[in-house]
Amino acid sequence: MTTEYDIIINELAGSGHGKAVWEIVKPLLEQRQIVFESRVSEYAGHTTRLATQFAEQQRQKPADVTTVLLVIGGDGTLNEALNGLMQVPTDHPMPLAYIPGGSGNDFARGLEMATDPAIALAQVLNNLRARPLTIGYYHETLKNEHRYFVNNVGLGFDAQIVDDTNRSKKKGKLGHWAYLSNALKAYSQQEGYPLTVHIGRQRDHYRHAFLCTVSNHPYFGGGVKILPQANIHDDQLELIVVEEPHWWIILWLFILLLMGGRHLNSRFVHHYRSDKLHLLVNSVEIGQMDGQTIGNRNYDLYLSTQTYPFWIDTSIHDHY
Repeated sequence: MTTEYDIIINELAGSGHGKAVWEIVKPLLEQRQIVFESRVSEYAGHTTRLATQFAEQQRQKPADVTTVLLVIGGDGTLNEALNGLMQVPTDHPMPLAYIPGGSGNDFARGLEMATDPAIALAQVLNNLRARPLTIGYYHETLKNEHRYFVNNVGLGFDAQIVDDTNRSKKKGKLGHWAYLSNALKAYSQQEGYPLTVHIGRQRDHYRHAFLCTVSNHPYFGGGVKILPQANIHDDQLELIVVEEPHWWIILWLFILLLMGGRHLNSRFVHHYRSDKLHLLVNSVEIGQMDGQTIGNRNYDLYLSTQTYPFWIDTSIHDHY
């Protein structure tokens, strides 16, 4: 069995960090005489199209060749690639590999993989088999929108931060500090909104929700450990809801967050864990998925989990 790689590079990820990572990775691939084909993602949505094309080509290859899709970019690039692969129905989905080259790189943190490009490449190339990891899925019924995500989906405060940060020229230089620096601005913009959380027979209604984030692993915002118990290896999603607070409550919650997740014990914070969630928002709010804005609108969101084969061995900690 031989392994080949189809590679998608987002050179603009992390304000050019994606290109810098590729300049490190490409000579290492050539040095090891790895068979690969590479394409550069040139616009929003291009990674999705390229991933779909690669997945369709893979179905034509001999059975003794394993072709892996390797993505170099940020969390948004990885999200686009996953959604492109999921557009090709098959009993043998194309394994997905990743080398972080964005500004946030929360998926890499959640998986505990290396952020050093050479070590991350070793975790890919020295891998021996595909490993199923949990991914999230949502169906938004008002627009009949179906999407997959690797990190999280947020409505309200965190989505506003994401939108402001994505517009900021400082994002690639500051990493998660860019998110934190935009938090105050987002706080002034975001108002409480009506939110219904429906899990099984439990239905909770919040008149003034402020932050609502569903996550597949602990991190969001470029390293903020918002849901410490979330685990990419189980079949559960975790949800945090914060009601509209005074500024001093936000400050207190942030201090508790830095103290190792003690914010979840606050009476202002509501925490859920389930493999199926239903969120209903009857006001126009901004939303985000894997660090990309998904629009301003009402939401009727059904979220669940499934698995997808990834080609990454995080037990490897040294490069060649």
